[in-house]
Amino acid sequence: METASKPEKVVKAAPIPSSFLDHVKSIGPGLVAVLTWLGAGDIVNSATAGGNYGYALMWAFALCLIIRYLFVSIIAKYQLCNQYGESVLGGLTRLHRLYAPFVFVCSLILGHAVGTYMLAGMASAAGKLTRFENIRFWAVAICLLAFSIASRPLYRRLEKVFFLLAGLLTVSLIGLAIWSGPSPAGIVKGVFGFAVPAQIGRFDAIFIMLALVGSVGGGLANLMYPYFAREKGWTTPAHRRVQRYDLIFGIVVLIVLDLSVWVVGAEVLHAKGLHISTIEDLAMLLGEALGVFGINLFYLGIVAALFGPIVGNGAAFGYLAADAWFHFRPEVSAAYGGEYKRHPVYRWVASWVILSPLIWVLWGHVDFIGLTLIVNAAQVVSIPLLVTVLWIITARSKYIGAKYKNRWWENLFVGFLLLLGLVSAFFSLQSAAEKIGALFR
Repeated sequence: METASKPEKVVKAAPIPSSFLDHVKSIGPGLVAVLTWLGAGDIVNSATAGGNYGYALMWAFALCLIIRYLFVSIIAKYQLCNQYGESVLGGLTRLHRLYAPFVFVCSLILGHAVGTYMLAGMASAAGKLTRFENIRFWAVAICLLAFSIASRPLYRRLEKVFFLLAGLLTVSLIGLAIWSGPSPAGIVKGVFGFAVPAQIGRFDAIFIMLALVGSVGGGLANLMYPYFAREKGWTTPAHRRVQRYDLIFGIVVLIVLDLSVWVVGAEVLHAKGLHISTIEDLAMLLGEALGVFGINLFYLGIVAALFGPIVGNGAAFGYLAADAWFHFRPEVSAAYGGEYKRHPVYRWVASWVILSPLIWVLWGHVDFIGLTLIVNAAQVVSIPLLVTVLWIITARSKYIGAKYKNRWWENLFVGFLLLLGLVSAFFSLQSAAEKIGALFR
């Protein structure tokens, strides 16, 4: 079923950069997006991979982020170049009207679930960093600060906050990596060696890496970037070049930050045969190797890495949900002139994503295992559906126009990503079933 979308509000286009300096000054949406994607899980996973395999699997992680760049760039292309001047969600609504409420509901569920562990992690890290370990106090303070930033949808304010966080992350995570004594030869070999380690556990490493690539490549969070780009004023095909450069810069930042933590794992943990499962474990082991200052530097990085997603998810899921509401209720969109940020839904959803996790943190110790398994499984299982519909609107001229529809190599890439998404969904469901079964044994 194809449903025509209502015309959206025309956003004032930003000037087209004409020099290298202009391109540098325009950087922003990519940084905001990647720091929103970044989280405690990335840090623990990178450190664990470095601790288990040394530098051997660095190439797989870098490949994951390159694939994410290509996929998000294709998504951004639709928003910049489609013949209707609509958002990506507008394109999905053309396929079927129910995609709008689907994205709306997913925004509420995922925003709350991700916000819960982010808030708990940051409150704990802030307590460790300041030695005032009152988790409830820090949770309330963090939520109020994040709410004050995201509740008023001013993109310039958001961008300034993320540049500050990028600076803190650079000092802390890269500082830790340098302090750990990285091996340049090991890094080069890890990135370009394409080594596949021996099988660990039940599944061969190559299948685990394929599942990781599929998971990184296609989640709902990838829809955030076009909204940040739109807020920047990038709304025309002429902005395509600066958008590419901006996203490349953001992905490079993410690679550097995550691989910095990987270096710490490879040099500190792998050398001693140590293993971690939580951020606290990693901090304790770093303390043994690098001292109190190393622990503080690490927790500073955690605070910066988690505050970004707390704010960014509030704003991004607010954008997504409000835009979804407008596409599901076109008469409401007409009443607000297509300005979804002005509608109360934006503030309601941003408030929900930022403030609702407080319920669990203030309550105390709650078992989130079942909820986490269900949400993560649902998110990964949705990847093939999301990739498929995005493939349709970017590959067919009736949606994006003949001039900008996917070229053969782009279609080949998205088809490959769909295959990886199916592999990822399979392993996610199998893993969830095993863990849920273990709970009842």
